[in-house]
Formats: sequence, structure tokens, C-alpha cells
Amino acid sequence: MEENSGTPHEHDNLPFEFKALPVDDSLREANWKAVEAAILQPVEEAPVRKVHFGQVFMAAASIFLVVFGLWYISTKTGKPQMSLEKTAYGEMKSILLPDSSVVILNANSSLRLSQQWTDESSREVWLEGEAYFQVQKKRSTRQKFVVHTKQVDVEVLGTRFNINARRQQSIVSLEEGKVQLLVHTVAQAAPVKENAMVMRPGQVVVVNDVKEPKVNEERDVTTHSGWSRNEFHFDNTSLSEIARIIEDTYGYKMEVKDTSFYNRTVSGDLRAANVQELVKVLEVTLKLSMRIENKKIYVTQP
Repeated sequence: MEENSGTPHEHDNLPFEFKALPVDDSLREANWKAVEAAILQPVEEAPVRKVHFGQVFMAAASIFLVVFGLWYISTKTGKPQMSLEKTAYGEMKSILLPDSSVVILNANSSLRLSQQWTDESSREVWLEGEAYFQVQKKRSTRQKFVVHTKQVDVEVLGTRFNINARRQQSIVSLEEGKVQLLVHTVAQAAPVKENAMVMRPGQVVVVNDVKEPKVNEERDVTTHSGWSRNEFHFDNTSLSEIARIIEDTYGYKMEVKDTSFYNRTVSGDLRAANVQELVKVLEVTLKLSMRIENKKIYVTQP
């Protein structure tokens, strides 16, 4: 038996043994030529898409025209881009304005305002219907906040107030702060300073197209904004007036079998989240039968 000399290999201690097989010279040469051919094979480059300068220019020009058009409309024509907030019958909506003021829009109402407010211009909104305002003061610029209605413009620096602009009149009730009213007249296209009226907290002013503005002092002026909390305040309020409130807020018309029912009055505060709850309370209070069907409230004697 022949001993191996030199450094022992790692596989010497294995229980099996690998045996090298002889490789034919022609096979070795063929394999090498295949490897050499693979190395010399040219690599195909991915196609590069050429972007023409004209295409880039046209795209940039299109973007410029759009931006320029928006700028021209908002600055040169004096008609800034406006946004519109609306509510349906029986719906209330809370709106956060660009200056962080808050508006609660009552049912069947709309509020228009410019999409962009700047420190150089007044904060203006246009109201149809009813809304409750909590206006933030702009101490740095002392910008005025102006609410436009058909009958009056309400100028504010920072306050809480309610405006009901329905049925050809505007009712402004001031809870906190100070506002100035610029009353419209039939003869004037726009309000003037000579018609200005300054309101104090606790006052309610009724403005219409016929009579001079009427000022009332009220102990609890917050009852005018009670709708924003689903509250109704009635103070010897007739059913005919309640019928108008229901129609303006919920879109339901009232039909009475006897017109004398309209003279019945209600006093007190109540909460009602919808027209069904309100009708149930009125039914008990007025001792009448009220049936709701097809957006109508039929009132009869029980």
C-alpha cells in the first residue's frame, strides 16, 4: 500500500471518495470556443426615445397659457374665481373660511365667496338664506369682513352674529362684538356710508325694501341662531309664521282645513332635529291633527 506525502487534504477523512474523470481534449477545446464566442458577442443597447425640443416647448406653452388665463380672469377682468356652498332643505353645513372664520349655513341657503383671499382685499361673502357667523379678527391688517345680502351689507371686524336673508328682508342679530350695516335703497345701486348703522350686542335689525330699518333690543339674542343647535324659540308665534319657517327650512307646505288655525300661537323653546319631530310637538301644543304626506302638512281638527 502506498502512502501519500505532503499536507493532508480535507476530504481524506470522508467516508467516500470523489474520483476525477479524464476530459477529452477535443471537448475541452469546443467548450472554450463557446465561452470565447459568448464573451465577444456584442451587447444590444436599449432604444433611447428622442424628445424633440418642439414638443417640450409646446407643452410648456400650454401650461403657461392656462396659468396666464386664470391670472387674467381673476385680476384683469375684476372677476375672481368664485366658489359656491349650498344646502338642501333640512340640511345644515359648517364651512371653514380661508381666514379660519366659521359659517354655519342653514337649510335652503347659499354662500358665495372668492376662492382666494389676500391681505390687500376685504373678506367678502354673498348670502342668500340664513347663516350664523363666527368671524376671526385680523389684528395685523384689520381687514373688514363683509356679508352682502339683497337688502344690506354687514361690515365686521370680529364678532358672532346671525343673518336671515329670506322673503324680501334681512334680519341681523348681533351676539358679540360690533358691526356696521350699510342699508341698500331702491334709488341706489350700491349702499353708501350715509346709510350706515352701527349695531350693539343684543340688538336685532330688520331691513326690507319698503320701510326704514327697525331696531329691537332683545334680552336673549342667541335665540335667533338657535336653529344651528336644532332649537326653536317661539314667543307668541302664530301658526302662519311657523308655516313659513317650515317651508323655508324643510320645503314642506302647510294646508289647513280652517284658516282660523293660522291664528293660533305658540310660546316656548323646543328642540327638533327634523320636520317630523317639530310637527309632533306642534300637534300636541296647538291641539290640532297634523299629517305629513308628499311634502305637505295637512292640518285638521282632531
